[in-house]
Amino acid sequence: MLTRKKFLQSSLGLIALPYLSGANSKRINNDDFPSWPLPDLTKTFKVPITIRAVELLKTQGELMLVVTAEDGTRGITQCNARMQNLTSLLKGLVIPHFEGKDARLLPQLADNAYRLNSNYKYAGMPLWNCIGSVEIAVWDLLGKLAKKPVYELLGKPVRHDYGVYISDFNREGDPTKIANDLLAKLDATGAKGVKIKVGGRMANTAENDAQTRKLVPTVRKILGDGITIYADANGSYSPQEGIEIGRLLEDYGAEIFEEPCNFEDEDGTRMVCEILTKIKLAGGEQDTSIYRFRRLAQTDVYDILQPDLYYNGGILRALQVSEIARVYGKKGFAPHSPKADPLIGPFWQVAALASNLYGLQELVYNPGEKAPSWYSEVGVKNGRVVISDRSGLGILYDDDIWKSTEKII
Repeated sequence: MLTRKKFLQSSLGLIALPYLSGANSKRINNDDFPSWPLPDLTKTFKVPITIRAVELLKTQGELMLVVTAEDGTRGITQCNARMQNLTSLLKGLVIPHFEGKDARLLPQLADNAYRLNSNYKYAGMPLWNCIGSVEIAVWDLLGKLAKKPVYELLGKPVRHDYGVYISDFNREGDPTKIANDLLAKLDATGAKGVKIKVGGRMANTAENDAQTRKLVPTVRKILGDGITIYADANGSYSPQEGIEIGRLLEDYGAEIFEEPCNFEDEDGTRMVCEILTKIKLAGGEQDTSIYRFRRLAQTDVYDILQPDLYYNGGILRALQVSEIARVYGKKGFAPHSPKADPLIGPFWQVAALASNLYGLQELVYNPGEKAPSWYSEVGVKNGRVVISDRSGLGILYDDDIWKSTEKII
C-alpha cells in the first residue's frame, strides 16, 4: 500500500538508500531523507483540474511551454535555451504523463514522467529540463486558478525581496574596461556585488590564466573594498590550479568561488574546498540527481548548493535541494537563475520560501539592450529585486503575443 509518507518521497524520486562517505558524512535511513513538506493540493482545489493540453509554442523568438486547463486557464513558462534541442524528449517521453491528467497530482505526475516507461534511462539534464519546464508551467496554472502566487501554495514566505549581484560574462578583453563597466552597472542599480568569470570555461590556457590574474586585482581596486565579489570558473581548473586561483581570490577578499573544477570531479573539488578556508565553494548548476546533491552535501564537496531551477526538474526539486543543504549544515543554497526575464518567475517562488537562501542573488543587467515589451518588467531598485505577489509565477504577458505563435509541439 502506498502510504502518504512513501508517496511524498517517491513523488520527487527520493526513496533513499543508506550512504556513508567522507570524514564528516552521516548515515541516514529511508525515513531521514530531507524533504520539503508537500501540500495536499486536493484540499486547495476541491475538484479535479484536468490538463487539456501541453504545448510548446514559439513567439517573440522564444519557446514557451503552455499548459491549458479545461476551462481555458493557461499556465506559462518561457523555456531556457536548451529546450530547442530537446523537443523529441519533451514530446515523446514527458507530455504524455501530463496531458489529460489531474494537475492537483503534480508531484506524482512529475515522478511518473521520470519513472514510468523506463524514462529514467534518459535521466539527466535533458529529461529533467523537460519535466521541470512542464512542472513550472503547471504551477503557474495552479497559482492562477487559486489567485495566489505559487509560493503561497507551497508554504509560508520568509522574504519578499532579495539583494542582487551583477554578472559579467567576459573572459577576454581589457580588465580595466570590464571593471569600469561593472562599476557603472553598480551605480545604476545600487547592487552591492558582482560576479566575474575566471579561467576559460572547462579549460585554462596560459592566456586564460594571465587574464584571470590581471582581472581579479583590477576589479577589487576599481570597485573598492565595500563590494562583494563572487567568481565563477565554470569547471576550468585542475584541483591544484583551483587551489592557486582560490588563494588569489582569497587575497582579494572574494566571497564565493563557483565550480573551480569539472563538475564531475567530486574528489578534486572536495580537495579545493578543504584547503581553501577563507572563501566558500559553490556548485550544482549541472547536477540533476537528488542523490548526488545529497552526496555533495554529505561529503563536503561544496559549501553552497546551486541547482538550476529548470535543469534540475522544477520548483519542488529545487526546494528539496534547499532542505538537503539545511539538514546537512551547508552554508546555504543559491539556485542558478541569472535572468531578468520570465525565466526568473520560478526562482521568485523558491526564493520566497527557502530560509537558507545564501547571499546576493544573480541578475543580468544590460541597460544598453532594448527592453522587451511583451512581458512585465523585472526591475531592480537600491540593489534589490521585489518578489512578485501576482498569481502564478508572477509574470504578465502581453496578450497580443499569442496571436502570432508557431506551434512546435
